[in-house]
Amino acid sequence: TGAMGGKPRLEFLRGWIGIAIVNARERPAVAMSFAVGAAAVLPAACAAVTIAFFIFVVFFAALSFPIGVATAVWWVSTRVLVRHKTSDSEIKIAEPSAKPEAVPAADPRRGAVAPRELPVDVDDDARALATPRPHDPLSTTMTTMSAEDLSTTLTSAGLSDGEQDDEANDPTACLTHRGLDLREIPFNFLPNLASLRRVRVLDLGGNELSQLPGLELLAGTLQHLRLSRNWFAAVPPEVKELKALRELDMSRNFVRNTEDALPVAALAKLEHLRVLDFRYNRKLFKQETVDALRTKIPQAEVVKVTVSFPAPEGSFVGSRPSDRDATTLRAQLEPWSTLALRRRLVEDFGEPPTDPETTQRPEVMARLLELYEEEGGAAGRRVVRVSGTPVSVGARDALLAELREWSARRKKGAKGHQQERPSISAESYMIIRSPTDFEAKLGAGSRKARLAADKFAKYAKLWELAEAALREVDPAFADSFTALAVTHGFRGSPHIDKQNIGPFYGLALGDFPAGSGGVCVECDARTVAVVDTREKLGKVDGRFPHWVAPYREGSERYSLIYYQTMGEPTPITTAVFGADAQLAALDEE
Repeated sequence: TGAMGGKPRLEFLRGWIGIAIVNARERPAVAMSFAVGAAAVLPAACAAVTIAFFIFVVFFAALSFPIGVATAVWWVSTRVLVRHKTSDSEIKIAEPSAKPEAVPAADPRRGAVAPRELPVDVDDDARALATPRPHDPLSTTMTTMSAEDLSTTLTSAGLSDGEQDDEANDPTACLTHRGLDLREIPFNFLPNLASLRRVRVLDLGGNELSQLPGLELLAGTLQHLRLSRNWFAAVPPEVKELKALRELDMSRNFVRNTEDALPVAALAKLEHLRVLDFRYNRKLFKQETVDALRTKIPQAEVVKVTVSFPAPEGSFVGSRPSDRDATTLRAQLEPWSTLALRRRLVEDFGEPPTDPETTQRPEVMARLLELYEEEGGAAGRRVVRVSGTPVSVGARDALLAELREWSARRKKGAKGHQQERPSISAESYMIIRSPTDFEAKLGAGSRKARLAADKFAKYAKLWELAEAALREVDPAFADSFTALAVTHGFRGSPHIDKQNIGPFYGLALGDFPAGSGGVCVECDARTVAVVDTREKLGKVDGRFPHWVAPYREGSERYSLIYYQTMGEPTPITTAVFGADAQLAALDEE
């Protein structure tokens, strides 16, 4: 058949099949025997195939197991073990360029703090070291500490001149990962530093860190730990393992005065600890905290805490905003922190920096008022008048009627606080929170949340009318505000709304005279904006000092303040909105 073509071969197969069919008909016994034989052979053939496949699988698995083990060992040895056994040469130290490129200065936004210039007598090498350099925050590359920061660190730590020279001559002993906005440290960052076995000064300031897992790996060498300007709510628990620690800088964080957050007993066991810096932690502000640290940690020669209670005599006029005359410059400046007043002396009046250790708030305020007086005092500040966006007659009439009914019910002795914010001068002050706000802050289902829910339901009509008025002007803000302050007879009271995460809208209604009772807000050191909110919605950033301008005694003034205390904070840009052209014109003058 090898010589057959395609067609002959097909004919042959057809003939063979026909013969088989005929034989099967004529000789059924033969056909039956052939079928029985095939049935007997088929299971054996299947079994043979199955056994062969099983042998193949077992052989393949036996061969794959050692290959897989070898691959796993190789991966672990190259990806994990090698990193933990990094040699000194593998830790990269970013050296500054001989001469950094000049970076054009950007115009700072109104109210922003301009970058501090290095002193003119700093030599070129020190200036190069102090110049910020591009840096990958996700890498483990370190940069040498600037000459200025290194000198400050070593001096504040109480090192002798000889010890300072030893530290300064070893660039890998003093390292920084500063000002990179890190919320967590990169992988293997601290293990790599521990492998150096000579890091004695570590600066992680100016980030957004709240934890430092693995810090204990530096226990053998680390002597100076700088964690200023971060988000720590407590001293990292790993600090108690740093037996060689001499200086701990936790300034400008959020450390609380609790046993867990401020582990005094654990810090007392660090025999070499000499310097503790907890300045500008808002919850650590009492003199008794300083006394406790000094008593329980006797080896600490320097203890720094910003004490504001009891405040030094003359620090404030009045104990709260409602006690102050808003027409005076002193009252308008009181909401600012002492640090902000110090900056104003330097940046706006060209005064030399003041030492917080020797110059307290009373002296700072007195000097600032002297400088203002030379420029005419409160009357010498520029005034910008801004008009809000009008609300429709129907919306404001409905709102005013509801506000008058609310006030009448309270005057008749209805249950509920007449004044929910005692620090503010007002006949009535009530806060209504949205369900989103009170459920998140007070805990869904809690007693306080249930009371807030009942209050929201009770004043649902007032909330709906207020929201409808705002929606006419800013629909997006009407969807996002989380609280509504309702006031009657609000006067003066310069203050800052520290809990706000962004600007607020204000609306005033009543028979008080037009052109009075506006919202005043400080735009900068020498400019105050007066926003007309009578039957209008004005947008102001309450994170700047603001107060209510005077209006006629005995007249009626209601106000609604729409604000946010939840969500992503809005960056601070300007104190008042809708006055860019006027402010720009003043700047040109």
